[in-house]
Amino acid sequence: MTTPEARRRHVRLTVFALLGVIMLIVGMFVRQFVSPERLDPEWLRAHGAVLFDPPRSFEAPRLLDQDAQAFDGAAFQGNWSVLFFGFTYCPDVCPTTLALLRDVAGALSAGKYPVHFYLVSVDPARDTPAVLKPYIEHFNPEFRALTGEFLDVHRFATQLNIPFRKSVEVDGNYTIDHSANLALINPQGHFAGFLMPPFDKARIVQVLDVLGRRDH
Repeated sequence: MTTPEARRRHVRLTVFALLGVIMLIVGMFVRQFVSPERLDPEWLRAHGAVLFDPPRSFEAPRLLDQDAQAFDGAAFQGNWSVLFFGFTYCPDVCPTTLALLRDVAGALSAGKYPVHFYLVSVDPARDTPAVLKPYIEHFNPEFRALTGEFLDVHRFATQLNIPFRKSVEVDGNYTIDHSANLALINPQGHFAGFLMPPFDKARIVQVLDVLGRRDH
C-alpha cells in the first residue's frame, strides 16, 4: 500500500521531471532562434526557406531606383534585403506578393539588422522609374524599386537564380514569366538564399526575425 509520503515524493519527482523537459525545450528554442550557430535545414524547409553555406558573392548591379538614382548594391550592406523580381503590368502574382511583403514588414520585430524590401522589374522597357515610383509607394513608401537596361537586369537576376522570359500573347501584347522566389541578401552583401512560394506571412516573419538577429 502506497503511503501519503510516497505519493507526495512521486508527485515531486514527476514535477521535477516535467520542469526538466520544459527547460530543455526552452533551451533548444533559445539556441535555435536567439543565437543559433547554424539554422536547422529541416526547420528552414518547413518554412519555405533555403540558406546557402557559404553565402554567394555576386557582381554589383548597375540599376536605377524609383527616384532615377544610380543603384550599385551598396545599400545591401548592413541589413538583410528581400528582393522580389516582378513587374507593374503583372495582373496577380506581383501585387499579391507585394501586399504580403507589406504585411510582413509591419509584423517584423526589431533585430540586430533591419530588413529592407525591393521590387526588381523584369520588364524594364515599360517599368521606368516614373512608373515604378507610385506603384511601389502604393504598397509601402519604404520599399524600393529597381530597373535599368535589360541586360543589366538580366545579369543581376541570373546571379540570384531568378529566371524570367518574355511571353508574347495572341493579341501581340506580352507578359513576363518569372520566378516568384524571394532572394535574400545578407548584411555583408552576399546572396544568402531564398524564400519559396507558396508564401505564408507567419512563416516568412519567423524566418526574417531569426535572420535579423544573425550576421549571415
